[in-house]
Amino acid sequence: MMKSALSFKQHFEDYFSKSEDQSNSQKFTEDFFSDFVHYTPLKLELLDSYIKSGQIDHFYQSLVDLKYLVEFSDNLNRYWYMLRAYSGALAKLKADPTAKASKKLYSYYFGKYGDRRMLRTEHWFEKNRWEFLDELQMIYNDNELSYFIRKYEKVLNENFKIYESFILAFIVDIKSLRPIAEVVNKMNKN
Repeated sequence: MMKSALSFKQHFEDYFSKSEDQSNSQKFTEDFFSDFVHYTPLKLELLDSYIKSGQIDHFYQSLVDLKYLVEFSDNLNRYWYMLRAYSGALAKLKADPTAKASKKLYSYYFGKYGDRRMLRTEHWFEKNRWEFLDELQMIYNDNELSYFIRKYEKVLNENFKIYESFILAFIVDIKSLRPIAEVVNKMNKN
C-alpha cells in the first residue's frame, strides 16, 4: 500500500501547490492530510453503523464520499465498487421486499450487464456480480428473498471489513509519510 500512499500524497500536494494562494498552499495541504487521517475512520464507523442497523440505503448513499480513493489502489477500487454494487441492489430489494420486485430487479440488471456474463471467469468483480444475479434469479417467494437479503447483508459486511482494513492500512502509510514530508520541507527551506 505504500506505493498507493505515495501516489495519493503526491497527487494532493501537487493539487494544492497549484492553488492561487501560494502562501497558504502548504497550510491547505497539511489541513487536507490531517482531515483525511482524522475523519476517514469516522466515516468508516458511520458506514459500519449503517450496515449493522440494516440501513443499506444510507450506506449506499454515504459510500460515495470515499469514491475518490479508487484512483490510488486496486484494492480500494475493487472493494469500493463491490460494496457500491451490493448495497445498491440490496437497498432496492429492501425497499420492495417481494419476489415480484426481485424479478424486476434481476431483469433490470440483466438488461444492463448481460453482455458482461462472458467476463465472469476473467474478472473478480464480474464473477461476484453474476453469482449475486444468478442467486437473485432463483428467488420465487418472499421467504427466499428475505433469506437472500440477510445472506448478502452478511456478505456486504464481510466485504466492508476487508475494505475498511485496506483504508486503515492506507491511513497508517499516509501517517508514516508525514514526518518525511516535514523533514524534506525543512531541508528545502534551509
